[in-house]
Amino acid sequence: AKGMPSMPTFEPMDLVLSSKSIHGFNLSFFADETDLVDAYMAQLLAWVSAGQLRVARVETFAFDMLPAAHALIQGGQSVGKIVC
Repeated sequence: AKGMPSMPTFEPMDLVLSSKSIHGFNLSFFADETDLVDAYMAQLLAWVSAGQLRVARVETFAFDMLPAAHALIQGGQSVGKIVC
């Protein structure tokens, strides 16, 4: 329909070859499910505490270190999240 937002087109193989991916999820389904979310979080934390689930490393850079953060990403050696 004219004027309606549309899904951008992309070539899936280009994503694979460039080590990129698209992920999406909708947490609004859990907005009123606080007991369920609490139970899920308790289980996740138990797995982390027991060493059964490893959490990806998060690297934090001050905003003035943005070039260093970008270099880490571009170097292909980053693992986990990088936050500025």
